[in-house]
Amino acid sequence: MRRRALSEVVSALILSGAVLAVGGALWSYSLGATTVIANNYVNGTLSLVDEITERFSVEHVSHSSDNLKVYVWVYNYGDVDVIVDIYVDVNTGNDGQYFDREIAVGDMEYVEVSMNSALSVDNEVTVQVYSGRGNSAYYTYYT
Repeated sequence: MRRRALSEVVSALILSGAVLAVGGALWSYSLGATTVIANNYVNGTLSLVDEITERFSVEHVSHSSDNLKVYVWVYNYGDVDVIVDIYVDVNTGNDGQYFDREIAVGDMEYVEVSMNSALSVDNEVTVQVYSGRGNSAYYTYYT
């Protein structure tokens, strides 16, 4: 009879240890998962705030005397620095691009965009400015 009582105590200890180990593993997993979810939520919210407070506009557009360049002035009036890509399209199929121009808060930056061919008289020039956060500004200019 003595051995039997000892085996019941040992089996209860083993079963208790197994339950505690599984419970600890589940607790650790859930803690890690909630930490990741909370961090993703915070980072997403901060990114959304930056996107909402990002504001810029195309203030002026002109072209060079040889009609091979278009000059674009972009003003950042938002609360965060912005990095923009500028696309210049002409109704004749002529186009030009300028990538990754950083504009600090409160600054107006001048960008010179080289065209594939010379502009002609009465061209409609469309300037599209896109930020890395998905915001955009448009401007139409006639030569």
